[in-house]
Amino acid sequence: MTAKDHVKEWLDSISKRGGYIEKQEIIFLMVQARHLIENHPNISKYRTIEFYSNWVVHTQLDRPSEVSLSIFRDITKILSANWNPTDPEMGNQISKVIGLSTLRTELVSLFQENNLNVELFSIYENWKNIAVFLIYFLQNKPLVFPKTTKNKFKLLIEEIMNLKKPADFWIKNLSIIGIDNRPHWCFELGGEKNTTKIIGELFIEKDPA
Repeated sequence: MTAKDHVKEWLDSISKRGGYIEKQEIIFLMVQARHLIENHPNISKYRTIEFYSNWVVHTQLDRPSEVSLSIFRDITKILSANWNPTDPEMGNQISKVIGLSTLRTELVSLFQENNLNVELFSIYENWKNIAVFLIYFLQNKPLVFPKTTKNKFKLLIEEIMNLKKPADFWIKNLSIIGIDNRPHWCFELGGEKNTTKIIGELFIEKDPA
């Protein structure tokens, strides 16, 4: 069976049980989505799917990718702009950068390309369940900022390190953690003098990116 056949069979089984999804099935979804894009003529169209499928199956991600470094770069910009005072919308901005809404958009596109039902993603309540389950499997699996610039992402890493900031800091790692049964993002910032953690609630956006 092809990846498309596996997904179609899975979608049929979900339909027969009234749309109910088991938490563990999210791993199946991300693995099969990865299989669907592996032979795509333009895999760059689905970089967020590729990123999340890597993240969900590793205990940490310390190998840089375009998506992970873009997250570090864009959050550095947000933190710099909100050093003092803090914009009340900062949490929403950071949640958007982490990319769940972009993942949703890419999954809709990928399933449409393969003539697969997209109701899991296009209906918000369905998507919210998927996102909550995915976040569960991402908790305490940090994204780690690379320690060396000797790779193909050297220019992007240097761009991040050279961003104009109000204080000397860099994001050492990003984790998703649970607090009071709600997902939060957590950044560990490094600097010349000490290490600081910044924590905020991770929001699941209603509308696709």
